[in-house]
Amino acid sequence: MSEYGQELFAQTQPLSGPALDYLYARQCVVPPEDSHLRYHPALRHPRGYVGPALIALVTDAATNLPLTLHRTWIKSNGSKADVDPPRLLLQGHRKAGGVIRLWSDQEVTMGLGVCEGIETSLSLAHGFTPVWSMVDAGNLASFPALPGIEALLIGADNDAAGTKAARQCATCWTKAGKLVRVLVPQDRGDLNDLAMEPQ
Repeated sequence: MSEYGQELFAQTQPLSGPALDYLYARQCVVPPEDSHLRYHPALRHPRGYVGPALIALVTDAATNLPLTLHRTWIKSNGSKADVDPPRLLLQGHRKAGGVIRLWSDQEVTMGLGVCEGIETSLSLAHGFTPVWSMVDAGNLASFPALPGIEALLIGADNDAAGTKAARQCATCWTKAGKLVRVLVPQDRGDLNDLAMEPQ
């Protein structure tokens, strides 16, 4: 990761204030303090907006090498920021092969839950931890079977790209002798959409 990316991540803080409000409003489980999901109180968007943001460190799935940062802009009240696009990766950085370790490697003993997005992963955490975010369908599809993890729970997005990526990931891990289960919401959407539905 570039020097700029390293400096930016060094400016982040543990999740607090608007970041927590955003996660609670999205029905997300708040990850542990050593999570790679952090908070920046005033981050500038390329379109000029300055406001709070969630910043996630994307690391190589196998080596843990820092690759890039995933940024989500929010308002001071914890709602989504009125800026397009509200989520951005750092330009010029590699994303392929990366994951967001919402729980640390030390917490991953036998099993791991994975989804595409951060909020979707933190919705899966209502029923299973530890969880990681794969960033997108491409990274989920190519997520390699990792030594020491014997079981994988995949929370798939219920769309063509999401279900295809989940199948590809499941096939890879099954061939490696791992126990794999795939969860797909009955209706179109993802697990966070399901968590956000009125009870």
